[in-house]
Amino acid sequence: MSSQSHRSSSTRGFTVLELIASIAVMVIIMTMLAMGLGGVMPASKAKQANVDIVRIQHALERYKRAFGEYPKEFTVTGLSTMEEILFNALAGRLAPKGIFGNFKSLIDRNSLEFANENFPIVGEIAGPIINTIVDPWGNPYRYRYDPDGLVITNWENFNYVLFSKGPDGAYADVTLEGQKNEGAASNQDNIYAQ
Repeated sequence: MSSQSHRSSSTRGFTVLELIASIAVMVIIMTMLAMGLGGVMPASKAKQANVDIVRIQHALERYKRAFGEYPKEFTVTGLSTMEEILFNALAGRLAPKGIFGNFKSLIDRNSLEFANENFPIVGEIAGPIINTIVDPWGNPYRYRYDPDGLVITNWENFNYVLFSKGPDGAYADVTLEGQKNEGAASNQDNIYAQ
């Protein structure tokens, strides 16, 4: 009879010591997971930046097929940066030589992030729209293409340069030859189009 009472008392539940040990193990596991995810998040943002850059590259190639050249530097009222020119060109608002119109949008508003919600829709009235395509860290993707040397003198690269400034948001601009400035410390985490 004493063995039966011993059996029933052992099946009642956890002791306080067992509960404390279980909670401690759970806390340790949760801490390890949290620390591990801290290292994964930047990697997933870098992966997203690479995916975005490929999407932008495909849109740039479609633009070149449609207009014969990539979006390039020129004086456009209301647009002050190449990043704004890139956005307006790929959003179907801007043709070469600064001509505004309603062209086919080459980027998907649901697959990329933008600096603000002012995304043009083909069919709206033409005019400059200030916006940029932003990377996972909220910085505009940098874009350079100036084959005529209008802004960057001695530009020798007849291809575009497209990159993300990376997590630190710092960058050194492209060289006069239109190449990435690999010698600059601020470029160590930049993500370039291949």
